[in-house]
Amino acid sequence: MKLDQVRAFIAVVETGSFRSAALLTNKAQPSISASVKALEEQYNILLFDRDSYRPTLTAAGHSFFKQSKKLMSQVQQLESLGQNLSHGVTPPLRICLSQMTLTSECMHKIKSFTQQNPDISIEITTNHMHGVQASLLKGQADVAIGPRYGLDDRHAFTQVMSINMVTVVSPDLLQQFDNFRTKSSGKIKQQALSAIPQILVSNSANQSKENDGHQHLLPIGKRWYVSDFYTKKTLLLNSFGWARMPRHIIEAHLTNNELAIIEVEQFTSSNVIPVFMIRLRNQARSYQANLFWEFLTV
Repeated sequence: MKLDQVRAFIAVVETGSFRSAALLTNKAQPSISASVKALEEQYNILLFDRDSYRPTLTAAGHSFFKQSKKLMSQVQQLESLGQNLSHGVTPPLRICLSQMTLTSECMHKIKSFTQQNPDISIEITTNHMHGVQASLLKGQADVAIGPRYGLDDRHAFTQVMSINMVTVVSPDLLQQFDNFRTKSSGKIKQQALSAIPQILVSNSANQSKENDGHQHLLPIGKRWYVSDFYTKKTLLLNSFGWARMPRHIIEAHLTNNELAIIEVEQFTSSNVIPVFMIRLRNQARSYQANLFWEFLTV
């Protein structure tokens, strides 16, 4: 098997005909046909059903195409690495982190990777909600780490950690809720929060402002939007409103009684959010990105 034969086969699949594949690869059509035929003869399989107007993949062809794409992606990565090494250049590994994943656990994993791979430089950016995945689609990151916002068939992902979310408010505001608790559970009734803003971090992918992509919203009450969790925490500490927060961000303030956890009736006041490492399935991955992916999935 030769790489040119695999490239010819992939070109036929992706363009839909031998003629179009020849135009795409700047080769003669008989050369493309011969490359595909050579693969079929070498493995004694039929890659295409040629009875129809356009060549159609057989079941064996589908399997061969899937592995062929993986092979060519790895070849491209190797060629890219070779070019970079020949010029003495090692491009940075670009990681986009959700703002809520800046935990000690996540930082420890990244630090351990850098210690084992000291020659790889890392470029870290942060984003929020759908903006994390958007950084991959825009070519701004090689790998992303964040919750499952906007993931679909374009993405490959694996869970690497989880985050505890809690709903909190300042003690000053908490006193206002004493008369608005349900007798059975002690939870705060939703109407008690109607005059107090729910503070939210804006979706950095800029979805519809009606709900900004957020999943946990009260149907009533005010909403204030900020750009990051640090600003959100500052507003909470100064009694501007209430909010769901990653517990690790406010743990010290809970210990010091500067913030208090509350349970709101008919509302997801607390839960555990899985966090995933994410990449694009069809994107050619760099040598560094592959190392990082394998390191975190061990």
